[in-house]
Order: sequence, then C-alpha cells, then structure tokens
Amino acid sequence: MDDIISRTPISNDNTSSITVELDDRISFNEKSTGSTSISKTSINVVHEPKTIDYKARQTLIRKLDLRLLPILSIIYFLSYLDRSNIANAKIGGIEHDIHLTSVQYQWSLSIFFFGYVLFEVPSNIILRRWRPSRWICLIMLIWGTIAVCMAAISNFTGLLICRFLLGVFEAGLFPGIIYFMSLWYPRKMQAIRLGFFWSFSALAGAFGGLIAYGIGQIKSSKIAHWQLIFIIEGFPTILMAICCWFFLPDSHEQARFLTVEQRQLGIELLAEDSGASHNHSFSWSQVKSIYTDWKTYAYAIIYITGTTALQGVTLFLPSIIVGLGKWTPVQSQLMTLPPYAIAFIVTLLLSRSSDHFIERSFHLIFTNLISISGFLILMFVDRNRSSILYFGIILLTSGVYANVSLKIAWFNNNFASLTRRAVASATIVSIGTIGGAVAGQIYQDKQKPQYFLGNTIALSCIIVQTILVLLLRFIFIYENRRRERFTIEQSQRQIQRYGGSDLVGDRHPDFRYTL
Repeated sequence: MDDIISRTPISNDNTSSITVELDDRISFNEKSTGSTSISKTSINVVHEPKTIDYKARQTLIRKLDLRLLPILSIIYFLSYLDRSNIANAKIGGIEHDIHLTSVQYQWSLSIFFFGYVLFEVPSNIILRRWRPSRWICLIMLIWGTIAVCMAAISNFTGLLICRFLLGVFEAGLFPGIIYFMSLWYPRKMQAIRLGFFWSFSALAGAFGGLIAYGIGQIKSSKIAHWQLIFIIEGFPTILMAICCWFFLPDSHEQARFLTVEQRQLGIELLAEDSGASHNHSFSWSQVKSIYTDWKTYAYAIIYITGTTALQGVTLFLPSIIVGLGKWTPVQSQLMTLPPYAIAFIVTLLLSRSSDHFIERSFHLIFTNLISISGFLILMFVDRNRSSILYFGIILLTSGVYANVSLKIAWFNNNFASLTRRAVASATIVSIGTIGGAVAGQIYQDKQKPQYFLGNTIALSCIIVQTILVLLLRFIFIYENRRRERFTIEQSQRQIQRYGGSDLVGDRHPDFRYTL
C-alpha cells in the first residue's frame, strides 16, 4: 500500500494563514498582497504559526489508505460482479431456460442503466445530507438481496424488473464513492486512489469469469449454472454491507481510528488544497449552480462516450471471446480472466502516473490510443488469426477500463465545494451512464462473430472523446492564465458574478483547474 502514498511535500513555511503550494495546475495563488483570503464559509483551520510535519502527513495518508481503500475496493468489486454477471449467466444458459430472445436479452442489459441514470443524483444528495457510510451500507444491502433473488426469475418480465431495481440501488455507489474520496484526500492524491478502487471492477470481470468457469464444472440437475452464478456472487454483497455498517467512517472528524492530531491534520490538508473555495455548507442554490455550469455537460459527454465503449466490452466480452471460435463456452469464461487482469494492472499504473505528474488529459488520450488499437484489430484482422484478435481484446479492455479512473479524478478535481462536487459527480455519471444503455443495443447477435457495427460505433465514441478531452484541456489552460492576470477588483467582480463566496466554488479567481 505504501507505493500509492503521494510523495508531494507540504510547504513548511511559517505563516499565520494557510500556506498554499504555488502550482498553476491545481492550487491557489496568493495575490500581490502576500496573503491568501479565506471566505467566511470556509473552515479556518490555522489561526497561528504552524508547520505541517511531512512524516506526520505520510503516517496519516498511510492510515487512511489501509482503512479506506480495501473497504471501498471490495464494495465496488462486489458491485461490478453483481451488475456484470449477467454476461456470464448468458453463457450459463439463462437465455434458453427462461426463453429469452436476443432482443429481450439486450433490453435486460439496457434497463439496468435506466434505473442507474434516474437515481444517481437523488442518491448523492441523500449521501451529502446524511451519513455517507450509512447510505452506502443500506443501498448495498438492498442490491445484494436483489442480486440473489435473480436466481428465482422464470421469465423476461422478472429479469427486467430485477435488473431495473439493481440499477436503482447501485446508482448511488459509484458517484457516492467519488464524492466520498474527496472528503479524505487532497486533489493531487485522488487519481491513484480512485484508480485503485475502480481497478477492482476489472478484477471483478476476471473473477466473474473464473467463478463462472468453476460453476460450469458443477454437475447438478436441481439448479442451473446461471442460478448458481447469481446466488454465489450475490451473498457476499449482503455480508459486506453488514461489515461496512461498523467499519466504514464518514469523515476525519468522526474517524475513531485516527488520533486527535491526525484528525486535525486531515482537515488542514483538505482546507489547504481547496483554499478559498473550501465550503462545507449546503444550499439548493449550490445544487442549481451545477446545472448552469458548462463543465458539467462537457464532462458528461466525455463520460458517455467512454461508457458506451466500456459497457460494450463488459457486457459482451464472453460472447466476443466465444466468437473467436477457439474455445468452448465454458473455456471462454476462463479466457475472460487475462484481459481483465491486465486491465487491472494498467489502470493502477496509469492512475499512479497521473497523480505523479498531476496531469489527467494526456493520460486519458493515451488510454484512448490503446482502445483504438484494440478496436482496429478486432474490426480488420482476419478471423482465423485468433491469437492476434485475442491480443486486440486485451488492448481494448485495458484501454477502456484505465480511462475511467482518470476521467473521474479529472472532474472531481475541477469542481470545488462539497455540495457542488457531490452533485456534479452524480450528474456527470448519471448522464454518462446512458452510454451503458446504448452499449446494450449496439452489439447484436446478428453481428456475430465480428460485431463490426458495434465496434464501429464504440470506436467513434472513443475518437469523439479524444477530441473533447483536447478541447477541454486548451480551455482550462486559457482560463488558468486569464485568472493569473486578474486584479483585486476583477477578482471581487468574479466572485460576485457567481453569487458570492457561498456559490463561487471552482469559479473562484484563486482556483486553478487541473489539466
């Protein structure tokens, strides 16, 4: 765990106000007066000369990592296992046993994302107003129960209802964890940690295939293989929900595993990172401000284009591997393991690199180049060259999975104040998840084994995303430089333009966008 602890030092200058690192990409710059102003709504965590001990900071981050990351990673691992195991259930015979047509199966995939889209924002508002740990545990318990109950379905209607409800209650987890992570770590430390928990989704794909392969070896006349998949993969979610109730903390202030000094240090680190935009208040005006911010929609389009490709791979990877014609359906379950395992490693490496260089956009473009290479191999290499096609699958899976942790770290970095960040993350993921519904429709059985049309649509989405990422980077560079030139009077006008200190958030003149 030590290797994911950020090595960026905290300034040790003795000042009577919060000392801010002079980094255009992520931090706040002091004005010519030599002092950093903090709005009356921000937490004033330093009142007298103080130095932040680097070793104490390392110890704090290590304790947070050891306590939070394993819990959050396991939660998301189980979440992804429960949502994606329908792909393994298809190979396990669910279509035949409950008499699904190919069109009905596709709608059972897409309906999950309708529930997901509708309830992400309400869920994150509840999480923001209530205790995050309690809300995460509650929704986890409910979706785990639904996942187990899917073993009892006997027709298309039952499958549709269960998949919709699964989406409703899983909706709050992903944007919730994104927001939850920002309550503990400064912005420059978030990419590797978001990448760490997200990489467990790839691990879930690997283990899902492994579990499905093991279940495929079971000979039983009483219960089908697909039913065993839902039961065996659903029960651990229920058990984990109960454990999280007791072990998942809410904030530095309430973290019993930290000393009093470490709690205060954690608060100071977050306040220093946010500077003038550090705001704990909640108001519906802050919520509304997200929907008038152009960044919300720019990031949502970036997210939806990536999700279309990602979910296409997740939902159809076993079928794509079967289509190579080299392995039996049961063996194909096992052959999903290497692509996901490599995606797990690539996600961690690129997330680590992104935090080290404090850079998001170029890393995103690099993942897209990997994905594009994979798509082109699958689309144009001869079907008889199964080894090269399988290599293309590995490239594609690695690219689309590594893409996610980088983009969520990027938009999480570029929205300030707790309420704006919570609502923005939920809104962006909610809109972006529409891509999952699209993915459920673009890969159709009649396209087997090449899935040329589905791959073409997904490839187009990746290209569009690459263009948008570059455009957004240039806009942020321009805006950061523009704010550098602000006079004190211009800064005050900027703050008033966006409703004063309570609402300005990341539009504050001292805020610098992460590139």
